Amino acid sequence: MHDGWRIAALILSTAGYVLAFILIPRIILERRQPAATVAWVLSIALLPVVGVPLYFLVGGRRIRRHIRAKIGAVGYLESSVENRVRPEELPSPVSATCGRVLTAAGAPPPVTGNRVTVIEGGVAAYSAALGLIEEARDHIHAQFFILDVDIIGKRFIHALASRARAGVRVRLLLDAVGSWRALRQIVQPLRKAGGEVAEFLPALPLHRKWSAHLRNHRKLLIADGRKCFTGGMNIGNRYMSPRNEPGLWRDSAVLIQGTGVRDLQALFLDDWAFATEETGAEGDLFPDLSFPAGGETRGGLLQVVASGPDRTMRPIYQGVFTAFTLARRRIWIATPYFVPDDAISTCLENAALRGVDVRLLVPEKSDLKTVWLAGRSYFDDLMMAGVKIHLYLPTNLHSKVLIIDDDVGVVGSSNVDIRSFFLNFELGVFLYGRKEIEALAAGFTADLSRSDELDPSAFGRRPRIVRLLEDTSRIFSPLF
Repeated sequence: MHDGWRIAALILSTAGYVLAFILIPRIILERRQPAATVAWVLSIALLPVVGVPLYFLVGGRRIRRHIRAKIGAVGYLESSVENRVRPEELPSPVSATCGRVLTAAGAPPPVTGNRVTVIEGGVAAYSAALGLIEEARDHIHAQFFILDVDIIGKRFIHALASRARAGVRVRLLLDAVGSWRALRQIVQPLRKAGGEVAEFLPALPLHRKWSAHLRNHRKLLIADGRKCFTGGMNIGNRYMSPRNEPGLWRDSAVLIQGTGVRDLQALFLDDWAFATEETGAEGDLFPDLSFPAGGETRGGLLQVVASGPDRTMRPIYQGVFTAFTLARRRIWIATPYFVPDDAISTCLENAALRGVDVRLLVPEKSDLKTVWLAGRSYFDDLMMAGVKIHLYLPTNLHSKVLIIDDDVGVVGSSNVDIRSFFLNFELGVFLYGRKEIEALAAGFTADLSRSDELDPSAFGRRPRIVRLLEDTSRIFSPLF
């Protein structure tokens, strides 16, 4: 019996090393980010029995052939032509250059004619999201990474079901991994009411389109094609609540009314078509979005930017990198997960050395410990260059907000990390209006008052074992 186990182990080990020998050249030829290539090569070479199956599960790029073919499948992406603004017409050199890069990278051009309300905190978000559902008269399109199985998740489903029973066309798209419990436990009332529920990229190879690794991290709630709630918030007790309860995460979002909703609607319909193969969605999907005479026809300058495996380039990354490079006064970053690539890290260090006020706001404690450790491995070099790092104290910080000078503000689903920039399906709203940027800055300043600035000398005295854990997490973070 023992000899049989030893023979099986030997065969398994030998097969692992043979596959590792075959896979390593393939991984190198895939031209991933250097950090990701090193992480995969190390994991496969050092522990092939684990690394090889893991690569086939989450590292392969087979699914990308299907995904690359999806964009524009429903023909809506050029539908928003009203109030378009040429990037060079944006109000500053920084915003003009950023808009030009985003457009060249594949994002729709900027639009004006929007009312944008910055939503700070889960109580305001709860009111905005549930209010938007109640307002809908023709259709509701909802898309989230996580729908939690808790009282808020159930209220959300019942609110959608109520509108479906009233004759409103309801479509709910959930990520198959982030919302796997909800898809099996709480969406049935919506289906019974006549609503449609779909899952994006199932994780198991029982489907033609599946992936355990490439996740749809976008958050969208659109009512009648006229108003949209979007940002970093998922649906659940952690993110939003009717009361300001202990433990409610700090998060941000925006409520948009106007021509920018067309681009957000087009993005949802493209994701819906990919998940369901329904290319002729019904409803008054693109209504007239012009404001009445004397209304806000030139306000709310913004640009809707989607990024992910379905894009040849990485528009959000390109836009963020451009804005960081052009900053002259400030770069303020709030992100729950901070694992930048070398280019973004160097860009921030360089900006601080140039005298730009670079501030990074992250949670003191995180729900993802490995990512938290990996992010801390960057702190020494950043602080040495002059970057100020603030740890948010009251609860977990989940806001994803960027403020560059008085010229560019970003709210969306993307973290400042490798996964968001290079793997996930993400959504960012780039704001170019002074009023909206000031609102983001006011929220950021309020968060700083509830944070502690990290002391470089004290942080540098942390134990060697902690440094080792941080650096190890940093090496292997591109895998996850």
